[in-house]
Amino acid sequence: MPLMTSLYTGVSGLKTSQVGINTSSHNLANVYTEGYVRQQVSYADREYSTIGNSALGSWKLGLGVVASETRHIRDLLLDKAYRQQAGRENYYSSQYESLEEVEYIMGELNKEAFQGSLKQLWESLSEMAKTPDGSVAREGLVMYADEFISRVTAISDQLQSYQYNLNQQVEDTVERINTLADKIYSLNLTIQTVEAAGVEAANDYRDQRDLALDELSELIEISYTEDEYGFVNVRAEGQEFIIRTGVFHMGTEQLNGEQDSNYLSPVWPHLDGLPVFVLDTDISTSKGNDIGKLKGILQSRGGYEADYTDIPKLPENYTNAEYEQYLKDAEEYNYTVGASIIMKTQAMMDQLINSIVTMINDKLCPDKEETIQGGTELTIAAGTNYYVLADNVKDALKAANGGNEPAMDDLGYLVNDETFTLDGDMNIRILDVENSGNGYDGELGVELFSRSDTTGRYTELKAADGTVYYAYNPYNVFGKESLYSMDNLEINQQVLEKSSSLPFWNREGEANYPLAESIIKAWDEAAINLDPNNLTKKDFTDYYQTMIDVLANDGYVLNAVASNQQLVVDDIETSRQSVTGVSSEEELTNLIKYQNAYNANSRYINVVAEMIDTLVNKVGVR
Repeated sequence: MPLMTSLYTGVSGLKTSQVGINTSSHNLANVYTEGYVRQQVSYADREYSTIGNSALGSWKLGLGVVASETRHIRDLLLDKAYRQQAGRENYYSSQYESLEEVEYIMGELNKEAFQGSLKQLWESLSEMAKTPDGSVAREGLVMYADEFISRVTAISDQLQSYQYNLNQQVEDTVERINTLADKIYSLNLTIQTVEAAGVEAANDYRDQRDLALDELSELIEISYTEDEYGFVNVRAEGQEFIIRTGVFHMGTEQLNGEQDSNYLSPVWPHLDGLPVFVLDTDISTSKGNDIGKLKGILQSRGGYEADYTDIPKLPENYTNAEYEQYLKDAEEYNYTVGASIIMKTQAMMDQLINSIVTMINDKLCPDKEETIQGGTELTIAAGTNYYVLADNVKDALKAANGGNEPAMDDLGYLVNDETFTLDGDMNIRILDVENSGNGYDGELGVELFSRSDTTGRYTELKAADGTVYYAYNPYNVFGKESLYSMDNLEINQQVLEKSSSLPFWNREGEANYPLAESIIKAWDEAAINLDPNNLTKKDFTDYYQTMIDVLANDGYVLNAVASNQQLVVDDIETSRQSVTGVSSEEELTNLIKYQNAYNANSRYINVVAEMIDTLVNKVGVR
């Protein structure tokens, strides 16, 4: 009996050595497999057989060794730390990449800075101040103004294009998140199936699941737990995401329709379209909500295309109520426009362009508020677009038509001359004819920069006494407010065709030096502040430089945080690899050790077999 037991003991040694050889070979074969975690065999004594008893205790005979488990070498704390810090690093890196793209668009990284266009426009205006009636200076102004608008339009288009690119990245990232969730869920089921019998550990499937969790943590903030059946439940941004019954897929919806935006935002369809992210709050490391590439992309993109009207303005002589409203608007700005790299750039840049264009146009075509007395009979010519008119002009036209809109074609142009009598006084913004200059031919001057979505700066209202009022058109041909905004500017077509229509002459036909000089003076006046966080007023040149400095400082901070996070992630990953990584030298050593153990057990079995053969065939014969 002991000899047969010894034979079984040797066989157990052969089997367990073979398990060790297989495991080390498997480790070596996966040295370069992404996400693979080294496996390690644990050994334990097999059961003991009682062969007798004595006064001191039982006599037991060991039955050999058994491979109790193939361990999956991971440090759960390091995994959790890695996934949190990797998510934070991706949040800041995605924003820094966006800021680098903005600097490239502005020309700050390729020596084509927008500041050059500003300088050329200012120099052309300076030449006009020297010879306002000179054709060379005038043509130069029109040329550089056209180049200025072309550069502005290019910047606006590129910012919008990149914003759309980020919008596509949002959609792609959401799709990738859902794909990873489905993969994790599928692997959960596979792991449960493999491990259900309690015989085999699904370590390779666990590696794939952990790799998917690593990638998912880079895209969105997650927390997870593994139950006693090996199923990993995942929460994303605080909501249930992967549970035993399935996956709650993330969706996308257009949530900024009030701003005419078709940009997509991540939502939870199973929670009635609840937004995945709460962005109108402080996002910081201390609050633990600065995690995930998706949030970084979404915040960089913003919710819509911003313009100068998004920057809160505090009136010169404000009331307490106006100041309180300004503080609320400033807080909202910082959480929305100010928190988005693209939107903040759009708003600040648009404010600069609007201020320059408005200043020049208002000098060329000064406006004033006028009250037209009730009872005045006015006529608007056929062919005038109804939708571009001021509200009180529209109301007067309706009143003259029995409360109905006047006859017009499908595009909103009046079919007939419309004559109406004012029931009461009408306050209206008109061209200040007395203080405006003339073109070379003596006609009233025109603006240099026009809005591309409206029919002109003014509409003529002719009074019965022969007085002509040039009423400002506040709307575009769609009836919406028309802005002197980056993506809505062009050089006045009349100026392009005849630069002498610019009002650089006075009523006596002399060069209008005061007008040209006033434009240069206004350029150098500190008139605008950057945003609610930069209240010092600046001239146009200083404004642009300050804007670039702000963006550069934002980039410096984002890069510093992202770089620091990368170091933290690398350190944690190094620690993880020291635990989970496969060392070819170590595995080769183990392979030799298990091979020697296998050979030793083979020799042991041979000796026992020879002994049994001797006992049976030789001793037994006698």
